[in-house]
Amino acid sequence: MQKREMRLTDPAKFKLLQGGESRADQPIIQLPGLVPPLTDDTGECTMVLVFPRDRRAGGAVDHHEFVAEPFEKAKDIFDVGDNPASADTLKKFQYIVEDADDDLEMELYQADIRSRFLEILGHSGIMVEQFSSLDGDEDFVTLTLPLEGPTIEYFAQRLGYSMPLTSACYQKVKPHGPYPGTYPMSNDDGREVVAYDRFTQEGKERFQKFRKTDAIRILEFWLDRWVSLDEMQQQGVISKYYPCPDPEELEAIHNSVLTCKGFIPENMLKGIISFRTYFGDQIAFLFRWNLHLCNATTILAIVGVIFFALKMTTLSPDETEIGKTCIALFLSIWVAGMLQVFKRHTARLKQIWGIKSEEEIIVQVHADWDHERVGVPGWVVNLFTVLFLACYMGGIFGVLAWQYSLEEDSFFYSYSSVILTVVIKGGSFIWGLLAPCLVGLENIRKESAFTDKLSGLLAGVKLFVANWPFIAHAFLTNYLQRTCGASHEEAAGKVYPDFDPAHDNGAILKVLKEQWAYKRGHQVCLPGCMPESWRSMATQYTTSCEADLESNLTTYFFFAIVIEFVFLVLPIALSYLEIWKEYKKMQTVDPEEGGPTYKFLEWEAKKFPYEFNSWGGDKINDYLDSAISYSVIACWGSIAPIMFVFGCISFYASYRLRTYRMLYVTQRPLPRVACGLGVWASIFSAINASAVATNVGLACFFFYPGVHLHLWQKLALFLALEHVVLVLQSTVQFLVSDNPKDVEEIGFYNEHASSLLRNDASTHHAQVRATKCDHLNLSTNPDGLESTDAESD
Repeated sequence: MQKREMRLTDPAKFKLLQGGESRADQPIIQLPGLVPPLTDDTGECTMVLVFPRDRRAGGAVDHHEFVAEPFEKAKDIFDVGDNPASADTLKKFQYIVEDADDDLEMELYQADIRSRFLEILGHSGIMVEQFSSLDGDEDFVTLTLPLEGPTIEYFAQRLGYSMPLTSACYQKVKPHGPYPGTYPMSNDDGREVVAYDRFTQEGKERFQKFRKTDAIRILEFWLDRWVSLDEMQQQGVISKYYPCPDPEELEAIHNSVLTCKGFIPENMLKGIISFRTYFGDQIAFLFRWNLHLCNATTILAIVGVIFFALKMTTLSPDETEIGKTCIALFLSIWVAGMLQVFKRHTARLKQIWGIKSEEEIIVQVHADWDHERVGVPGWVVNLFTVLFLACYMGGIFGVLAWQYSLEEDSFFYSYSSVILTVVIKGGSFIWGLLAPCLVGLENIRKESAFTDKLSGLLAGVKLFVANWPFIAHAFLTNYLQRTCGASHEEAAGKVYPDFDPAHDNGAILKVLKEQWAYKRGHQVCLPGCMPESWRSMATQYTTSCEADLESNLTTYFFFAIVIEFVFLVLPIALSYLEIWKEYKKMQTVDPEEGGPTYKFLEWEAKKFPYEFNSWGGDKINDYLDSAISYSVIACWGSIAPIMFVFGCISFYASYRLRTYRMLYVTQRPLPRVACGLGVWASIFSAINASAVATNVGLACFFFYPGVHLHLWQKLALFLALEHVVLVLQSTVQFLVSDNPKDVEEIGFYNEHASSLLRNDASTHHAQVRATKCDHLNLSTNPDGLESTDAESD
């Protein structure tokens, strides 16, 4: 079989602008956020690349620096994928020589790389415009892939790009069985759903028009066949690259989400659609999940308010404990229902957006993948992870034991919860530094596989780090911190130094023997969780563990919320100060003219990138923040139900702050395709499974009346309740299917319509080609005579 070669299309024209030059039609715009007036120089551009200049020209490139093995480094840039034409590019260098032993000056190396890169762009039909920054230290190159014309059509066809069909083409679909025909079906949300198919130039009239997001993806996929932009950035040939921003779409998202109208459910969903149009599927699913968390926790917030009001007015201590038990069991059902509902939302979105499976997504190579290096085995990373967890567990046990031994009047007792929170956050911070290094050692090729591995490693450990102290406190303290003595009086005296066994004619001692004490060999032991005062042992239903756990839990929860908001607000402040500093500097360039001279593309270049551990945020940490907060609420919210209220408020505030950050602080990321939450769907499912075990455990072992049962009774009750809850969860999953019926019906109908329209288009174009051939034969053989055998040969 002959291998198809990638070929370039017609040459494009280069348009070069000088530093201060601008087109006359560039308007001045004012975005709604904390942004100065900007000159809109975006035009119709698709992608921007920023090239640093030489130091002699005011840039950052050191012309005295030399490049070792320049041909090998150039090969890393241009010899990508399975494109055989890359070899031709490597033969066109002017200064870079394959067999040369000498190092090459950085200035000549970068000039050669840039020339070859611009040559590729010029012969690909991509419109290129180059201009210098206002301060002259960088060159901006804008790449424009027109949304109409043969270039984008050719690229889309060669890449097998999937596009939605038009509603009009359904007029050719006849009614068939339960399917209406002549028009697309609508789902239960009232949204029209059209089929997706691979784009073809011959059948282009069947497809909707290309959007800017499509052009960005197609351009990126096409460039990936010819050059590695990530390698160019790592070598310093370019300082950054990003999709062109769109001020109109930014303002539309702002008005849909960040205004008061953004609290209307209809506008919330419009905001998610706008996210997908501008940022791509990955970001859209992230914000759809955050929005779903906001809506779902509203129910919990109402429960928390009702419980708090009843506790303050009518509930007795035993009724309060029973209320917490009921909330714990309710949470077990709630976690299953909320995730199941989101799966249905995901199924509808995937169908509307034409996403079918991971296999159909074009593979992106990870930027740090080294094809010459063999990565370490995965079991080495897993072993190191287990060792880290073991060390952390030991440290937490030590802190809890120290906290348990503190006297109430000691200095550290008041700050013990803060100290435990610092230890938790410290462990999480250390692992956040170690995990990327460990995953990097594996040298994973696919970007999606690298992200999934890093997400799983970070989430698995950080969720354990966040929840383990509360697990240990709730379920292990009773047995690890027990106090024993030769008699009941002796054991009670060790717990309560002022214990008086004769109080109330021995009534307290009787309660101690019947409800709290247990035999262990020849000794009498009291559990680690006891009432704070021996005098109220018969009437007090809460223990010291519950009070300590509630204090530790609320301290950590509010501290985590504060930390999250600090890291959301701080980038906004930093970006605001940096941009205004640049803006003021630009205004002093020509004081006689006055007015704003800061360009929109330069403003976008000053933003923080959307990459791991950046001030601009990243997908992994954005999911991780919500996962940790969600796990604490789902697993431990019944201990302090007031957390439901503050959790709901924090989710709403976080959603809006992250939206503002994405619009005005974060550099526009490449619009990646995604099939839902990806690996995070499994992570949230694991959190739900943990929430079931935790809440049932709290009801059986920690809250009244389960706390007074014998161990075998607690275990039996735990197993029974857990199975009941799992059966209820299975019932919810059965009644609320992952794939709604309307999605299935529309899927069958669109598959039928797409196949029919595809065959109809093929037949039509075959007839057109046959007509052209007949016309050609008549033109060359007007007498209609048959060709001779020789002519046929």
